[in-house]
Amino acid sequence: MTAAQVCQRYDISLSSFRLHARVGGWRRMDQPASEIPPEPGEYHPDDNVSFADLADQAFLNIRRALGAGRASEASTWMRVYDKLADRARAGVMSALPDSAPPVTLRDPLRLASSHEETCNDSNAFSKPAGAASQDLDSLHPIFSESNPAPSDP
Repeated sequence: MTAAQVCQRYDISLSSFRLHARVGGWRRMDQPASEIPPEPGEYHPDDNVSFADLADQAFLNIRRALGAGRASEASTWMRVYDKLADRARAGVMSALPDSAPPVTLRDPLRLASSHEETCNDSNAFSKPAGAASQDLDSLHPIFSESNPAPSDP
């Protein structure tokens, strides 16, 4: 029951009701702290809770909201989850040691290192074209008859 409903039922003003609540100690903030530990997923403001833990809790809230058919609430929790996960990820990445890139003599855009000579002549490493085809032809039974291997004079 809300304060407005109580005031309407007993025909008193809202300010008068709030004054009596403050004097009588009826408000939640006037109650002593509870000795009961919080439920799983509930955190006390003084607890040291990581962003990853909070992101996990937000993810559970997304699942609960979707299960209850409250898509708009799930969408809100999704935005909260994204921000918490980004902060958790940034915290993990900042804790990693900075590593320098590996030292290499090779330029990433070149296949040869700077001190090696480059060879642009692709024929320098291959046999003459006729010799290779003749060797292959001599292995095949049909071509070996039509193109006999050269004899030594």
